[in-house]
Amino acid sequence: MQRNRLGTVQRRPIRRKRAVRWFWRISVLAILGLVVTLGTGGGYLCIKSPVVRNMIHDRFAGDWKPAAAFPGQSEITVMLLGRDVDRDRHGNIVKTNGRTDTIMLARLDFANKTANILSIPRDTRVRIPGHRGRHRINAAHAYGGPELTAETIEGFLNIKPDQYVVISYDSFEKALDTIGGLDIKVIKQMDYDDNWGNLHIHLKPGQQRLGGKDALGYVRFRKSNDGVADTDQDRIARQQQFIFAAKQKMLATSTFFRLPDVISTIRTGVNSSMSDAQLMCMAQFLKGLPAEAIHTATLPSSSGVYVTADDGEARDIVSKMFN
Repeated sequence: MQRNRLGTVQRRPIRRKRAVRWFWRISVLAILGLVVTLGTGGGYLCIKSPVVRNMIHDRFAGDWKPAAAFPGQSEITVMLLGRDVDRDRHGNIVKTNGRTDTIMLARLDFANKTANILSIPRDTRVRIPGHRGRHRINAAHAYGGPELTAETIEGFLNIKPDQYVVISYDSFEKALDTIGGLDIKVIKQMDYDDNWGNLHIHLKPGQQRLGGKDALGYVRFRKSNDGVADTDQDRIARQQQFIFAAKQKMLATSTFFRLPDVISTIRTGVNSSMSDAQLMCMAQFLKGLPAEAIHTATLPSSSGVYVTADDGEARDIVSKMFN
């Protein structure tokens, strides 16, 4: 028994507490069953994966909630990078940092439940700390990994990323196959072959489901075999279209319960400053946002041999999205 604030005696709701405990036990068993049932790989039991077991523990411990995953932070800025590979003169992959074909900054506002995502053209001309002259911003990762890329962005836009996620294209492809691909409307015929880079893109216009390889080609497409090239802005528009298609896929219950398996699949190809629980927190947060709460933009710039940012417009958009 215990006394309440008025001094009267209250009995503890023993039956209710027991009922709550049994409710959570049954819920855990139900979740485990769903993970096993919805797991990919032809009957593979996801529960055998230590990553998945840790994910289930983190979920029920509340570690996916922003307050637990990012204590004391009502918002975070995440640098998202898509990393290419380098090849030798024989076309074999060599172990290097690689350049970044995709560069995005995402500001997640947990308090106001919004997300602002800014895309930076890969050919944007910037100063890279420790390197003379001006360079394309995608070279920063090749010179010094995500740390130098973050330092370059801070000097360029006065935005300091709190966290970063770098994903290899191979892992990107596997992750999309794990969730069953994405439904995307291809707006034009795309044909491109790069035997050196082992990149082959052949897509017809129209609404369709793209597997990992085709979705990767859709995001990376820059020019056709006849030499007609897209601008960085065209590629970024497709990347942003991809983000919304991925969000729609995440709304499916079957996809959500595959997310631990996705992370388990791609973890070796991801370099991130965040823990698995933080990555799942970010995924769950974005999944729960309505479309109107996600704002995307491309850094204002003009194209040439390099992409040159429009300083005035860039300052305005950065101020609106990150301050």
